Amino acid sequence: MFQRRRRPRASAALTALLGLAGCAHGPGRGQDGALRWRYRVEVPAALDRLRVEVCFPDGAPRRLKIDEDDAAAVEAVSEVAADTGEARLDREAATIVLGKLPAGACVRYSVATELLLAGSGSRLRARAGEVVSVDPRLVLWRPATLYYEADVALELALAEGVKASVPWPATGENNFHLPVTALMWASQAVFGGLTTQTVEAAGATFSVAIVDQPRKLGAAGVEKWIATAAETVATLYGTFPTERMQVVVLPFPGGGGPVYFGMALRGGGPSVQLLVSSEAADHAFPGEWVAIHEFLHHGMPFVQQADAWLSEGFVTYYTEILPTRRGFRSESAGWQVLIDGFGRGRRDGSGQPLAQESREMHETHSYQRVYWSGAALALLADVGLRSGAGERSLDAAMRHLLRCCAATPRVWTAAAALRELDAWAGSPVFTDLAASWLPRAEFPVLEALYRKLGLDVLDGEVKIRQSAPAAAVRRAIFARPSGP
Repeated sequence: MFQRRRRPRASAALTALLGLAGCAHGPGRGQDGALRWRYRVEVPAALDRLRVEVCFPDGAPRRLKIDEDDAAAVEAVSEVAADTGEARLDREAATIVLGKLPAGACVRYSVATELLLAGSGSRLRARAGEVVSVDPRLVLWRPATLYYEADVALELALAEGVKASVPWPATGENNFHLPVTALMWASQAVFGGLTTQTVEAAGATFSVAIVDQPRKLGAAGVEKWIATAAETVATLYGTFPTERMQVVVLPFPGGGGPVYFGMALRGGGPSVQLLVSSEAADHAFPGEWVAIHEFLHHGMPFVQQADAWLSEGFVTYYTEILPTRRGFRSESAGWQVLIDGFGRGRRDGSGQPLAQESREMHETHSYQRVYWSGAALALLADVGLRSGAGERSLDAAMRHLLRCCAATPRVWTAAAALRELDAWAGSPVFTDLAASWLPRAEFPVLEALYRKLGLDVLDGEVKIRQSAPAAAVRRAIFARPSGP
């Protein structure tokens, strides 16, 4: 439960904007809440368990919980005790129950990593050789009522030879400020044998941790890969969307493309996880698709999973647009990869309306349908904006979303994000476009748009016609943006 204490003259609009519950409390805290606490996490060389201490300088709550309903995470906890007073684990209620503890009291418990990882299908909980990755939400038990303005600190006590990668802002060596989203949203804390390096690019600092597994990718290759992806994203925003980012790289046996999989994470700070081919050499990485795609997610608000057509679709559109803008391929080749993607999306899916396909994407595996339908709507929106009066474009809309909304500690619906874009545009152009296609099972129709832009598609091959009515719009889509 995530709440914000009400303050005198607090704005109801602000509370709604942040998407937080509005239960009333006194000037301090309720019995299940706290405003200040600190963690200390001991990580031994064996990585077999994490020993956690949580201290409450202003008084402890009566209950500690974890954010997820996760049986393995509860089963992994043992040795629960308080230095003064009662502390016990109620496994059935998934709660650590505390007696009335004095100010300054600390609670200690242990988390067995093998039990935590048992049966997990999540890529955030895993063991690879001498490295363990955990989701902090499942390790850091916190007050049952969570306030946005809570002041939370964490210290890591690492055994000799153990390195750590976490997404939280550092306040000193192995000391961190813990944003409350670290206790609510998925993230990764990685411990063990890691090769670490820092990459500075596009105005951001990337803290890269590579799991020590066999690989051909070297330090110079990592730097060029991450810098190229960051600079590509910066062609949309002018600079990278965040000031810092955790990047975890996991080499995986086999050949094929250089990067198998990526995931953008937001709990406690911006982060990405990238699974790479152990056989891919340095030259294969700069300009590849996955890092650009995951980096782009951090320029958008955190959109709920059911509305992946928006978050994944708009990001997919720019994942293909931006490399062409940087000169990695010609304009005709850029249009070819877009139109090929639209073709894959058209052939995919379970025959349901787009809104339902998006909600059930992980069950039906209709990823191509959802991603590329959203990308098609992004193209329709972009052309519509560029064809109107003024300097409007989807580029400018994306920069507005970054400024207004990307860092807000809430999960957005697509409807809320579209209303924000409509307000920016001065008309319901985004909401109307979504309303036209979300209830429909067919892929968005683009043929008339192709003709207007001067794109002739014959047997799947794109030819550009320079004399088209909207040829200037077509060229502008692959030009670097200018203006706010």
